[in-house]
Amino acid sequence: MVVITPAYHSQELSLANEMLERGLPLLHIRKPHFTFDALQRWVQNISYQHSNRLVIHIPPSVMNNNGQVFQQYIELINSLKAQFAHLSTTNCSFVNNCPLKMPYLSTSVHNLTECEKLSTSHQRVFLSPIFSSISKKDYHPTIDWSAFLQEWNYPWIKTVALGGITPNHLPAIRSMGFTDFALLGALWQAEEPLKIFDLCYKQDLLLFP
Repeated sequence: MVVITPAYHSQELSLANEMLERGLPLLHIRKPHFTFDALQRWVQNISYQHSNRLVIHIPPSVMNNNGQVFQQYIELINSLKAQFAHLSTTNCSFVNNCPLKMPYLSTSVHNLTECEKLSTSHQRVFLSPIFSSISKKDYHPTIDWSAFLQEWNYPWIKTVALGGITPNHLPAIRSMGFTDFALLGALWQAEEPLKIFDLCYKQDLLLFP
């Protein structure tokens, strides 16, 4: 089970800490418009005991154009002893030749062509949208994901379902063949986010052991 941070939520830090306290396995910190200093301050507000479950998204603009800041990201990630880092690229040459020590990697893909560019260094991949997105207007699925996963040729990579996922969707996601799922809009746009979290976490323990 994954929770991805929202663009903004007035209580996101307190809610993130509470979800980690309740057992959230991975919190993906996606803040593409943050400066590195702002990101670092955000991370410092998360309880240190949960820091290894934080997954920081490194924006393509940093990876492609700013080597010094990219190195700062990696140093922060390693200081957290994070299990994963999320690189928003499928450029294998960049990933395979990166001189910096990185943890296991995750990334995002949206079609089979992008999958063919994955590196053996990738351990997790987000596939989206599975259902019509809650957080993005007019973002709808165009792929038969069950058929897609039947042809999945990357057994070392865990597949994470993203897009329009609510507690009611989790049995179907497991039946499609996904090995994990991520929450965004359904959680952060809910009147009581922790209720949605608890419903999904209980199913996560049963369906995605």
